Amino acid sequence: MKKHLLFTLLGVLTCYSCSNSYDLLENDMELAKAAADYEVSTRSMEENADTVKIETVADEETIQKLMDDYVTGLMNRTSIAKEKVMRTVYSASNDVVGVFKIGSCGVYTELEVNIDAEDTKQNSKSEGVIGDSYIDSNGNVRLKFCLTEASQYYPGGVFLVNHINYYRPGFSFNHPWMKIVARYHDCDDKHTDNRVVSPNLEFNGKGAISKGYTKIDDNAVLAWAFPDALGVPSTIASGNFGPRSRINYGVICGSPLATMGKIHFDDEDSSNKNWAKLYTGNTFTADLLSDRFYGEYGLNTGKNTWYSLTFNTDLSYFKNKNRYHPGRVMAN
Repeated sequence: MKKHLLFTLLGVLTCYSCSNSYDLLENDMELAKAAADYEVSTRSMEENADTVKIETVADEETIQKLMDDYVTGLMNRTSIAKEKVMRTVYSASNDVVGVFKIGSCGVYTELEVNIDAEDTKQNSKSEGVIGDSYIDSNGNVRLKFCLTEASQYYPGGVFLVNHINYYRPGFSFNHPWMKIVARYHDCDDKHTDNRVVSPNLEFNGKGAISKGYTKIDDNAVLAWAFPDALGVPSTIASGNFGPRSRINYGVICGSPLATMGKIHFDDEDSSNKNWAKLYTGNTFTADLLSDRFYGEYGLNTGKNTWYSLTFNTDLSYFKNKNRYHPGRVMAN
């Protein structure tokens, strides 16, 4: 049944990619149907997985305390970021973000983030194109990134490893603030082995990339920065788009029709404490509800987690179906 749903979903996406209609934003019915199909497929796959093991959720008070602790720590960790948003010119040369590695990082520093997912009846998995990231033999999720310029425009979610300037007046006049999604992963409780490795000592180690929205210890908050979907500019100078040194790369996908691959985290089964928050720049915006598909952020929440990815290796699919891409083609 799970394979049938997966092939059905891939078939739908293939049909869409071959279609002559690229009107993603204007054709609300098409987008809504694709999002609904995606959500039904994802839930069905999780329900099938759940039939072979028991997963429980922690009480609301416990989850709320974890969220409160994160916010308290964040107020201290973002002090540098609050100073930076006052600047109109991007000045810090060491401000970087993570884009998904695919092939080579070229001149850029590599970063690997190993998240220790559930060990009992492990069910972490991937679908489609996810670049060099993979699920290891122990069911842990190994995310591989290239650390590229934070000042560049990226058409999707990039991984936050340090403080950056979330205010982008040159890219989005009416909606200049970037959206930040902070997703808490309740990692395996027994023998947690979360790791962060980089040849650059500035980013080597869990603490090294836990000074902003991202926070990794025995559990993990993975934070992703997106352009504001309502403020995507119509044109961006080619030199400001993507990594300055041209490499293949991927981002978290904000459109169901542009999804090229997915990564599924099988988070902790017992008393699961997952949560997700949305920020606009440095300002808290909303708690993201559990068991929901947030198509704008390529995220499916719940006891487990799905991330949707897209890559620049398929320029037509990446451009025409991605709501964050300024050069997307609209149907006549």
